[in-house]
Amino acid sequence: NSNASNTSPQTSDFNFQNVGFTPRFGTSNQEHIPGIESSQSLTSVGVTVTTSSPVTRQITNTNVDAAKVTITFPQLQKATDQGDLLGSSVQLKIQVQYNSGGFSDVLSDTITGRTADAYQKEYRVNITGSFPVDIRVVRVTADSTSSSLVDAFAWTSIGEIIDDKQRYLNSAYTNLRIDSEQFSSIPKRAFRIRGVKVRIPGAGASSSGTPTVDLQTGRIVYPSGYIFNGTMGAAVWCSCPAMILLDLLTTERYGFGTHITDSNLDLFSFVAASRYANELVSDGFNGQEARFSCNVNLQGSMEAYTLINELAGVMRCFPIWSEGSVTITQDKPTDPSYLFSLANVGEGGFSYSGSSLKQRHTVISVSYFNMDSREIDYEVVEDTAAQAKLGIVKKDVKAFACTSRGQAQRLGKAI
Repeated sequence: NSNASNTSPQTSDFNFQNVGFTPRFGTSNQEHIPGIESSQSLTSVGVTVTTSSPVTRQITNTNVDAAKVTITFPQLQKATDQGDLLGSSVQLKIQVQYNSGGFSDVLSDTITGRTADAYQKEYRVNITGSFPVDIRVVRVTADSTSSSLVDAFAWTSIGEIIDDKQRYLNSAYTNLRIDSEQFSSIPKRAFRIRGVKVRIPGAGASSSGTPTVDLQTGRIVYPSGYIFNGTMGAAVWCSCPAMILLDLLTTERYGFGTHITDSNLDLFSFVAASRYANELVSDGFNGQEARFSCNVNLQGSMEAYTLINELAGVMRCFPIWSEGSVTITQDKPTDPSYLFSLANVGEGGFSYSGSSLKQRHTVISVSYFNMDSREIDYEVVEDTAAQAKLGIVKKDVKAFACTSRGQAQRLGKAI
């Protein structure tokens, strides 16, 4: 789409015409997409259709969902007195009758052009009434009475189609129908998706407001002074890494919900991590964005320990299993929790240790998924002061679930 508008689709300027698009969004009670063929039984007709003699065929199999009508023009052309061969135009209609209730038009088409070879066209006729079903092809344009005009066509075959009734519950999928005149082969498709909906914190204590989600970015917007009361709200789409991790830990279908419930988790630590992750910070390019966002498509199984740590690492957290509960601790600025002085330090004092020079990185190359180019891109962060002292010590890092250049830059700076 070259110029689409969310508010006024009527004014959109699409690159391609005659496109049919039917989505299913992965719900647990979704219906099947009609029109996807499972099987087809083809029967030859082979009768020329004239204006005075429409051709009718009947379908009695009650399992049939649609009929495929194939017509054939052996030739379509008109010869002039000067010997030129020009094109011509023929209009036809397809009519349907349910249980002898009378015919009604369901399709009308005009074939225009010139061809010296056979030309075929198929029409799908959905069956929506009771059986038996009669399908009739009618020629509207008058029959040719001149040898210089060849425009006769025949009803070649009829196919009885049974559609695929699989609903593919909990899986998002689409049916895309395109015009073969505009494509020489099946094109590659790319979809920008919003992933699984996850629970977010509910209404706060003492009427401190209810968090909402910015549907443009997926950021959770917490009201000023929000106080979490331990109750989770409804599932919505968001890009908050804390809530995505919480969902993975507690969902039975694709997560660890058969082993972990909310009672095994310190929900307050997840909400605290979420609030820090969703604070607005500079994106490094004169804008603002959430401090941490998680945008990832998990398509296969992974080791539980690895995946939990990957998701927690998006927001600089570390999961801890303690006293039958999972909590997460986050690397973020906090108030001092303990003060050391001569009164509480033994005679041995402190022991100090340093890191290897090879571990003191001065150049960080962070890879992330660039949503504009739809390719892996790289953000390089350098510490020039450390380079003057230590030289160039490079470290390559993959930013898991990162689609923001600013977030990749912040990760490099943190390292």
